[in-house]
Amino acid sequence: MEKRNQVRLLSFCTFLSVARCSNKIFYSSTNRVFFPTRRYSFGLPRKCRHNLSLPSHRFCFSPIASVRIGHGFDLHRLEPGLPLIVGGITLDHDRGSVGHSDGDVIFHSVVDAILGGLGLPDIGQLFSDKEPRWKGVASKVFMEEARKLMKQKGYDIANLDITVILERPKLASHNNAICENICELLKLSRDKVNLKAKTHEQVDSLGQNLSIACHAFVLLQPDSTLMKEEESVAVQNALSTDFIEKLYQRVVQRSQTDPSLSWTSRLFSQGRASIAKKLGEEAVETVIAGLENDPHQLVKESADLLYHLCVYWAFCKITPQAVYEELNRRESQSGIEEKASRSSKLK
Repeated sequence: MEKRNQVRLLSFCTFLSVARCSNKIFYSSTNRVFFPTRRYSFGLPRKCRHNLSLPSHRFCFSPIASVRIGHGFDLHRLEPGLPLIVGGITLDHDRGSVGHSDGDVIFHSVVDAILGGLGLPDIGQLFSDKEPRWKGVASKVFMEEARKLMKQKGYDIANLDITVILERPKLASHNNAICENICELLKLSRDKVNLKAKTHEQVDSLGQNLSIACHAFVLLQPDSTLMKEEESVAVQNALSTDFIEKLYQRVVQRSQTDPSLSWTSRLFSQGRASIAKKLGEEAVETVIAGLENDPHQLVKESADLLYHLCVYWAFCKITPQAVYEELNRRESQSGIEEKASRSSKLK
């Protein structure tokens, strides 16, 4: 039996990992977890339920977007008298890129790869060559803008692989400097960027050094910073609501004991009006402690108020879950709007 419980617990932990990484919201209770859309549930072994201390209220993780792949391609003619700028580095050459901006083929293809992964229009549409403001601009501006869009969409770069096709000059001595430029602009660690340079074996315009081309592939993943923030908020919410749930359950248990042995049970026996009066008294004492700027007393009175609020909920057959759901309903509504809607219903 013990071994079977260990296997079930391991399977459960695996299930939670899959659930966390999937694009589904799931609910949990003290003994079961399930996907509402899949109608799938998972039972915990009884012996393991207490140790895991899963919250008994609705526990909701934000949907996590899947990884995405983007491909970018760019090609520029090479003509004498122009600078050859590749990856933010000006190369010593007798010809350079023809372009509306600085013609940086690497930066352009990387930007297009990011935009493609995000499902956005390409670089030519976002930074049109028909707009004078982009004339001769350094392509690092496009890189910075692409990163902003990526962050706004909640993504980060997991890996960037670039292949430049250029007959001359050789890029080997500039490889590291180009990669460092990319890392600085996109705020990436060096291990996430790879650059390769190829010739075109003297075939067509690329092989004749009349043009330069570049392919870029990017793997986008959910922004880890945002994920950690969301998880932190979710955990804090779970801890706070779990505490209230436990307090509520304790009240329910005590209400069923002998009134001579339990203050909670005595309140229940006195009826709704007595409980309401006690709750009001605790609320007033809490307010007074706050007005007197007495933090220590305020904490004590707040604890009394919260306890007696749970007593009142339990007597009225109101659960913390119902209150949580009402708060969630109001989450996207301002306090002013909520008050106004309540006032209109009273008229």
